[in-house]
Amino acid sequence: MTRTTLRLSAVDDQYDAPIVGRVVLVLGDEPVEIELVVPEGKVAFEDALPVLQKLTDFIVDREADVAETSGRTVSCRAGCGACCRQLVPISQAEARALVRLVAAMPDPRRSRVRRRFEAALKAFDASGLLADIDAARESESGVVGDLGMRYFRQSIACPFLEDESCSIHPDRPLTCRQYLVTSPSSNCQNPSPATIETVPLPVKPSQALLVADTLDSNVAWMPLIYALTFDEQVPPQPPTRTAPDILRDVFLRLAGAGGQPGEVAIKE
Repeated sequence: MTRTTLRLSAVDDQYDAPIVGRVVLVLGDEPVEIELVVPEGKVAFEDALPVLQKLTDFIVDREADVAETSGRTVSCRAGCGACCRQLVPISQAEARALVRLVAAMPDPRRSRVRRRFEAALKAFDASGLLADIDAARESESGVVGDLGMRYFRQSIACPFLEDESCSIHPDRPLTCRQYLVTSPSSNCQNPSPATIETVPLPVKPSQALLVADTLDSNVAWMPLIYALTFDEQVPPQPPTRTAPDILRDVFLRLAGAGGQPGEVAIKE
């Protein structure tokens, strides 16, 4: 059986003393041997995100190739931003990472992005959707009726959408990375289960991250447009866990699928 080897790093090449761990994740029938390179010491949950972003890209690219081989062409392209009007659930770690990203932007871009966040919140609040989103976040199922479609029908773009393309594409949330369609792009203007064909994934890192992060932080999922307000209202706490500990938790959820722990050993 062919075994793929993958190196995922959360540190840059200049980092002096990284921790190196290894894990084997089985995708379908294919074992993938992963080398993890992470910073030492206690870190914030969001400091482990680069590993999960790269893992998600690998899984999605792999399944997109499978779809292409079977004659299903991925129709997602830069300039087609219909999906950037969907409700994007993120973890508190992803919210903190987006806040860092916005803070690092030069003005006037930073101010423009912040105004878009404010405008989106006001528009959804006026429509009554924010109250329903908060109810969904507090419910055990995390879902309230057709909330996703109601959100989409407001046609309010993600604050990071510029010229119908993602302006933070390398840093976009895991949920966004996982969403690829092979149905005609025109169908995305009025999506439904009958008209949209997505690229199926054997596992979804976004779900594993959401479960692990929620249990760690006691903060439920949130829509992307909450990120800046959340960070202002809930200051980050000092880190209490190491990167291997955080990733072990996420990989256990990933291996188990559906959020339940599976069997994975990260060997440092």
